[in-house]
Amino acid sequence: MEFLSDDLHRYISEHTTEAPAFLNDLERETWLKAVMPRMLSGHVQGQILKTFSCMIKSKYILEVGTFTGYASHYLVEGLQENGEFHAVEINEELESIILKYWQKNPRFEQMNLHLGRAGDVLKTLQRPWDFIFLDADKRGLLEYYELLIPPMPSGGIMLVDNVLWSGKVVEVVAPNDKDTKVILELNSHIAKDPRVEQVILSVRDGIMMVRKL
Repeated sequence: MEFLSDDLHRYISEHTTEAPAFLNDLERETWLKAVMPRMLSGHVQGQILKTFSCMIKSKYILEVGTFTGYASHYLVEGLQENGEFHAVEINEELESIILKYWQKNPRFEQMNLHLGRAGDVLKTLQRPWDFIFLDADKRGLLEYYELLIPPMPSGGIMLVDNVLWSGKVVEVVAPNDKDTKVILELNSHIAKDPRVEQVILSVRDGIMMVRKL
């Protein structure tokens, strides 16, 4: 399901702050070399992440599912001088492209990459996360959510990507459509969670913004 026409997508893009030149290079390289390049966030969503990051001024930022590392550059924009950014990625083959472009970022020394299954990495990576971007494998999202909410401080923000799942969340779900079922379960779980308040933003494929109470 397309929520906006191609013309409106183009209009939004044209009226959003442009990405730095090296991120345009990263986007091109992602499309040339990566499987499923559409997973890249793009500069519109990137600018949204940057805006939240700069508003929060976090000491600890976490990205779960960094892909080729495009969104990371926007997430670190509001990081405190003594802060830490950590990103988790399961695909070890993406390490070289992630680090190639991370090294171009002036905050590179504050950026930490962890390779492996998110559920395993997150159990060893304990921080009071001020800001989280959760964009990992969909079937693990509920597990990751439950690992991350408890250590978050009051007022901490988590953004969960792809919660509208191409509009499938309002369609009849086929018995074998496990991915849609887990998205529906996650959305319902968050909506009933007394520890947080939340709103779904209809950006791209839907972003659930969660605030820890």
